[in-house]
Amino acid sequence: MVRSMTGFGTGEAVVDGITTIVEIKTVNNRYCDIKVKMPLLSLDILQRIENIIQKSIKRGTVNVLVKIDSGCDHINEIRLNEALLKSYLQSLARLKDIAQLEEKINLADLLRCREIFELVKTEEEEKKWESIRIALNKALYLLLQSREEEGNKLMEDIQKSIAKMKKLLKEIEIEKRGCLQEYREKLLERIKQLAQTVSLDEGRLEMETAFLVQKSDITEEIARLKSHFSQLKRITGNKLPIGRKLEFYTQEIGREINTIGAKSITQSIGRKVIRLKDELEKVKEQARNIE
Repeated sequence: MVRSMTGFGTGEAVVDGITTIVEIKTVNNRYCDIKVKMPLLSLDILQRIENIIQKSIKRGTVNVLVKIDSGCDHINEIRLNEALLKSYLQSLARLKDIAQLEEKINLADLLRCREIFELVKTEEEEKKWESIRIALNKALYLLLQSREEEGNKLMEDIQKSIAKMKKLLKEIEIEKRGCLQEYREKLLERIKQLAQTVSLDEGRLEMETAFLVQKSDITEEIARLKSHFSQLKRITGNKLPIGRKLEFYTQEIGREINTIGAKSITQSIGRKVIRLKDELEKVKEQARNIE
């Protein structure tokens, strides 16, 4: 089960005459960023909404729109916390004395201390929350469905690119077996031609030639790429979010492909490396959309 980070869902609920419509839209983000827009000024309900969403979504920007029609204009009671207000006044007065300030404490200063006002919960607010909760869960269910459908399409494209990369790697592996010996013989012949006017030690010449051939060997890079491809196949079957793991392995695969490109000793292998990079870019682009 792979999920995309883009999706949409909407839900509606009616509880005791309170109608709620919830719309959820998600787009790409490296982290989980929840933004809620609703007509209620309630930190408690906001926290409840975020808690429900965070249980199902790990990555992506989540935009939540809550519409409520309660059939009446109900206003919650706002209560002044007098004890906290007195504490703020004492602290501000003490601050003036310490800093030797002459400005007077005014109402604007106190209004910045929002904690002195308490929004008293009412039965009406709990009914609204129940309506929101039901609509939210419906919207979240449809959202996750759309994210899974999109995620499956993305994984199909990723698997196709990986299959092409594995095929190209196999061709490179077969080709490099014959070209290393050919490369060694040509390199040795060139060095001997250049050294006709200079006396060189045969043993030293053989050793330097072997060293250059070894530097052009891509056996280790091929082995690591095979391992990375196996890891990709394994994690794509996980139920947990895999987006970050995909990003990590695509970076590692990119490093190995670049090394093979730097060591390329034939134009044919060089062309295949370019095709490997093209397919890798396709995988990277799709991986950025996966949760």
